[in-house]
Amino acid sequence: MTEPAIRSLLAAIRRAAAHHRIYGAGHELTQVAFTDVAAAADKLIGNSAKTMITLLDHTLYVDRAPMAGISLEFNGMIEDLQQRGIESIIFEAPVRPADCGALAAFLGRVGDPPTGSVVLNEDSWARTDLEDSPTEDLRHAYTTSLIALRSLGEAVQSGSGLELSHATSAVRSLLEQVMSQPEAAFLLTTIKSHHEYTFYHSVNTSILAIALGRFIGLDQEDQLVLGVGALLHDIGKIGVSASILQYPGRLRSEDWAEIKLHPQVGAEAIIAASERGMEAAAVVAFEHHAGFDGAGYPTIPVDRHADQGHTTGKSGASLHLFSRLVAVADTYDAVTTRRAYRRAESPSRALHLLLTGAGRSHDPDFVQAFIGMMGVYPPGSRLLLDDGRIAVAIRSTGESMTRPTAAIVADAQGNALAHPELVQIDPKRIVDQISPRDQNIDASPLIEQLEAGASAA
Repeated sequence: MTEPAIRSLLAAIRRAAAHHRIYGAGHELTQVAFTDVAAAADKLIGNSAKTMITLLDHTLYVDRAPMAGISLEFNGMIEDLQQRGIESIIFEAPVRPADCGALAAFLGRVGDPPTGSVVLNEDSWARTDLEDSPTEDLRHAYTTSLIALRSLGEAVQSGSGLELSHATSAVRSLLEQVMSQPEAAFLLTTIKSHHEYTFYHSVNTSILAIALGRFIGLDQEDQLVLGVGALLHDIGKIGVSASILQYPGRLRSEDWAEIKLHPQVGAEAIIAASERGMEAAAVVAFEHHAGFDGAGYPTIPVDRHADQGHTTGKSGASLHLFSRLVAVADTYDAVTTRRAYRRAESPSRALHLLLTGAGRSHDPDFVQAFIGMMGVYPPGSRLLLDDGRIAVAIRSTGESMTRPTAAIVADAQGNALAHPELVQIDPKRIVDQISPRDQNIDASPLIEQLEAGASAA
């Protein structure tokens, strides 16, 4: 399939460029990386003579077909390629490692554009020549949010101050898309990026928090502020060293102390922006790790007689309504994402962990609401059926509560299907839920098919 092949090629190009920058062109590891790029390109080309990758409007196309999920997963890399003025890359078989090395050098700004079996900008498709993507508006909203977060992250690092209007505009677009395409938006949150975890996690958390706020009946203006708070909840982590954030073992006390400062750093940065009406976003950044029982960080006073407004209405920490909503969404996305120090858990396992923490780490009412929103088999769940086939859940709420809508993505032998089949599944046929680490499934074709109007059988 094209999606795995282009993913492998982009990952190989990114690795080759990094090796070239770190070790130089002549190093053995760098030479191996160049060979890996050539092999991945040849695999993508297949039986054809050549393949052209086109970059347009933050979207990557292989020949004329849009790679929707890939475009999001590698958004940062695509942005870098476009900033280098690259509109197209043609790979002609057989691809030579030396030409791949020239590409890596050019991307590192230490060489001329490659020639030979790898050519830049020799040809490109016009927008009208390319196939349409039914998720274009949704992906644009997601991409805009990533770009806004990168800009805000640079502002935090430089100390120049945040411009919240970019975040507000991005969240308005997300809010519109969550309202119009909720199933596709949920599936979109299953697309992760190991290289820019904080940014992708923040956008996913914003989507889930907006949806949860809508589910419990918040009006659109409250959903907007909630979404901005969720988008910026980890903005204080931007200044924390990546080596600390991704450290696989037990952190030193001084490193843990630095991480525990990020809620305060983020809240201060948001407050300094002084955008009227967004004060609650700063509160979310400050409180999202505090815990429903106040046992997290930073320490929030416990109110034993809370009212029904700002506080919980129960015995516990006096957390803002939005903070408690974001904490649930934050935990769900974090648990279902692979990190250097922790494996990714299945959606059902994430729901179980939320239930386990209900009343302690999380507001039990909002945990129950989140489960009601996501369903028994949350979007993206990998389901093993009794005939050996593998399906991915798309919807298991509303009319699909008893018979979840899913896409069959692999046959009984584990072979990926070129065209996933949308069906409604009798829960009795589901024999297990598969961990993400055991079955790598790209959700983007499912989103495209869902939004193209395919109906469940």
